[in-house]
Amino acid sequence: MPQEKEEMLKKIGVDVSEDNINIDITKTKDFFNTLQNTLQEKAKTIEKDIAEGKLDLEENVGIKVDNEHINIDLKKTKSFIEEFGKKIEHFLGEIDHVVENIEKK
Repeated sequence: MPQEKEEMLKKIGVDVSEDNINIDITKTKDFFNTLQNTLQEKAKTIEKDIAEGKLDLEENVGIKVDNEHINIDLKKTKSFIEEFGKKIEHFLGEIDHVVENIEKK
């Protein structure tokens, strides 16, 4: 396994060697709790910004929301969704690859 992936797994509490897989449940749980908290905070911020009419995703996403209007640039939104989809596919591919490596051992 490449060094970069090994280091990433160790950060979340998974140590994979040739003969063993060791999972530090505390580290893994902490990682997922931190991830959950981060995502919840971001969602709350976005929700608050939408409610206050402050959300402006026009630059990257093509969506601008204010108190009176919602403007959507379909070209920018399509581009954003395509890029986001590719990132999600890549992320899921990495997870599948890690799971395959773990299953082989």
